[in-house]
Formats: sequence, structure tokens, C-alpha cells
Amino acid sequence: MVRGRVLKLSTSLIYQHKRSKGFKRWVTFIALGFGVTGVGCCYYYSEHYYHTELSNEYFTKYRISYKKDIDESHFLLELTPLKPQRTNLWSAMASYNLWSVEVKQPDIMVVRRYTPLPLEVDTVNDKLEVLKDGYNANGKLLFYIKNYENGEVSKWLRRLPTDRTIEVRGPYVDYEFPRDDHEVKRSRSFLWEQDDSGFAERFNHQPFDISMFTAGTAIVTALQLLLTEDPFKGKIQLFHSCKDIQELGPLIKFLYLCEQKKRLQLHMFESSKGNSIRYDASKIEPLISRPCSYVGSTPFTSIEDSIKPVASLVCGPDGYITTISGMKYDLAQGPICGLLGSKGWNNFNVYKL
Repeated sequence: MVRGRVLKLSTSLIYQHKRSKGFKRWVTFIALGFGVTGVGCCYYYSEHYYHTELSNEYFTKYRISYKKDIDESHFLLELTPLKPQRTNLWSAMASYNLWSVEVKQPDIMVVRRYTPLPLEVDTVNDKLEVLKDGYNANGKLLFYIKNYENGEVSKWLRRLPTDRTIEVRGPYVDYEFPRDDHEVKRSRSFLWEQDDSGFAERFNHQPFDISMFTAGTAIVTALQLLLTEDPFKGKIQLFHSCKDIQELGPLIKFLYLCEQKKRLQLHMFESSKGNSIRYDASKIEPLISRPCSYVGSTPFTSIEDSIKPVASLVCGPDGYITTISGMKYDLAQGPICGLLGSKGWNNFNVYKL
């Protein structure tokens, strides 16, 4: 009897041991299955979402979808993200932020910031069109670039063929205006050739005006404010220096449209025609307004014909910035001198980009 019980007990233990080993094997298989599934999910996320949305914490891949020379030094470049962008930066930034992105030159590991414009290329008619409200063309970015002799990134970009993949990160806010979340959105319908001549603009608060001083491709800072979704609500007094206005190519028409709508007061200085801010400052100084006080949000009354700038933004080569507002010391703004200093402007109302 004892031997029989022992035999039965031994048989039972052997059976339980086999069942236990089988159970453990199944647990192992299930765990491995979950592991493989998890790795697959991570890979799918990595391929389809991670690092595909533009961020200043990492680089996102774009391809060159359009490139066209304006002249021997200037060209237009359109970049299309490999994955459509979910965030509409033109809606998010509006005209409260001047922003740019960085493009990486991988051969020498150098980045260069460029300011995009809310435009896309109509490839059928080979012309530029303004992105309409709520539309970001899946995240396309268009740039106006000069090919500088010592500009490693710009020279590299100009040499690249269409469909080449490059890496971009951003956005980076270069300047921020006071944000008014209770203000109405400003219309831009005239930019896509809609007649809004009978439309009288009204805002909740009185808009303020600014002056901008730009040279060369730095004009994109003013164009971004004028063309973006919910554009700048005040007037912009723009002093722009270049060799010849024709180097702006198809961007010229947008300046003229904004000027016709009295959103822009444009002063062009073309060195090829003998007009130069840097070398003939005495003729320009009378055109520069003295600073007006910023009074904050006040109830809207009317859009005035005159321009009363409360801030001045200066953007261009170092020598140009020095002439207009005094030297900029790397990341430090430096004292306000030059033409703006002589008109009473100071560090409270001038910013050197």
C-alpha cells in the first residue's frame, strides 16, 4: 500500500512537473510575443510619428520640392516634409512671432537659420501663392535665399538637386510681439486677388505701428509679418536696402499689394541707382520717424492714415545694423546709436535681429 501511494504520488509529481514546464513555456512564448509586438509598435511609431513633426529638439527630414534661381545670387527654395505636418505653424504663430528654422549642412555639421514665408509654388503656372487661412500645405516651407561667397550652407543648398532630402529643426522665435487673444483675425483675401475694397476693417483694440529696417534677404522678416495668417494689424514703415529691386523676383508683387492696401509704407534704397543708406545717411534721416509711446490695449477707434511706430526692428548684415542702430555684440544688443540713435530711439524700443 505504501509503495502504491508513493508510485501514485511520484506519477502525480511528474505530471505536475511536466504541466509546470509546459505552462512556463507558454508564458515564455506569450512574453516573447508581447515583446516582439512592442518592438514592432515602437518601430512603427518611430517611422511614422517620432521625429517627423517639426521641433527644435531634433532634426526632421524634408525634401527639396522646388528650387529656382532669381538671378546669379538669389534663389527660391521650397521644402516639403517627408511626413505631413499636423501642426499649422502659420495659425499657431500668426503675426505675434517672427520665427525661423535651422537647416543642417551635414558634411561640415553647420546649421544656418532661415525665415520661411507662408507661400507655396503653383507648379502648373510657376508662380507663388499665399497659403490661405487654416491651410499649411502639409507643412511646406518656402525660403528666399542669397548665395553668399562665404556662406557654406547657402552654397550647398543651391548645388543640391530637387528631391534631395535635408534636415530641418525649429521653429525658433526671433522676436515676439504682445499677444492679444481677444483680438479679431485680420483678413488677407486681397493677396489671392479677391476684391475687398468695400470692406472696412475694425478691431477690438487700437493697433500699433512699427518701423523695420532690412537689407538683402532680410526682407523676409517684414514679408512674414505681412503675409502670415492673421497678419500684423498695424502699419509697417519699411526701409529696405538692396542692389536692385528685381532681385526680389516674384516677392515684389506682395510688397506692392500690401502698399496699395496701406498696410505698408515702403522706402526702397537700390545701390545700383545710387541710393544707399550706408553711404548717404543724411538724405534718409528725415524719413525716419521718431519713436511713439506704446500705450497697450486701448479700445479701437479708427485706422489712422499716419504711421506712429512704437518699435523698430533692424535686420541685415553687421555693417548695415551698425549704420542703422549701432553695433550688435554677438547675443548682446549693444547701445542704440547710428540713425535710430540720432532720432531718439533706445534699447527699450529697438531690437537688432
